[in-house]
Amino acid sequence: MTSLFLFAAALFTQDISWQPATPPQGSLIVVSAPGAITGDVAGEPLHFTGGKALAAVPLGATDSTRIVTLSIRWDGAVVGKAAYVPVRPRKAPVNEQVRAAERFTPPPDSALLARIDRERDLMGDAARRAHELPRLWKAPFVRPRTSRITSVFGSGRQVNGVWRSRHAGLDLAGPKGAPVRVSNRGIVALVGDFFYGGISVFVHHGDGVMTVYFHLSRALVAVGDTVERGQIIGRVGATGRVTGPHLHWGAQYGNVAFNPVDLLKLR
Repeated sequence: MTSLFLFAAALFTQDISWQPATPPQGSLIVVSAPGAITGDVAGEPLHFTGGKALAAVPLGATDSTRIVTLSIRWDGAVVGKAAYVPVRPRKAPVNEQVRAAERFTPPPDSALLARIDRERDLMGDAARRAHELPRLWKAPFVRPRTSRITSVFGSGRQVNGVWRSRHAGLDLAGPKGAPVRVSNRGIVALVGDFFYGGISVFVHHGDGVMTVYFHLSRALVAVGDTVERGQIIGRVGATGRVTGPHLHWGAQYGNVAFNPVDLLKLR
């Protein structure tokens, strides 16, 4: 079992709780702290409404690194007291084999590396700006496609026989051209054709939450568009680093990726 190391105001420690009580790595949690004004988890700010705020546990959270800290501010004061939140290891395949075009096998040259860095900066900026909007949704989140899951969140991946990373999204089956629907009301933050993600759409939902849609054959929205829950925002494709047509659906709290299925549990 792993754990998160959390800091809370000494006088109010007994009033801080979180659900689920023992979250798995890479999950969305709800922090309850009556009277709290602001806070942060894993370097991402919290947005309290009625004493509750969303936060995310990084996929790489471990006992040794203690990369998640929680600090809460009441009336301008933060004082320290330690508390531990147990975190369960995420159960997912550890050696998923993926075959993609050979251009994704060798290390990137300087020109490609510069492109990847630029794209990473764009995505990081979109993630940061997710905190600038108030909550835009009222109805529950929905899946962008109801089709079969072909790869789960958190699985370890080898691409063309080379270890890459753990999968930071949920892959949903679909033929090229099939509709992709936005998970909830939001504002389109970024649209682009990225080296790894292919044609992609990023949507802000407010309070730090952003959903992402990769490998599209076509995007049907533009930056700044307001989109409504269930609206078609693109078409399934096979762009970027893929084995074939499908949708990669991701979710982030700021820069912290979490299992998008957790959004479906919000009420």
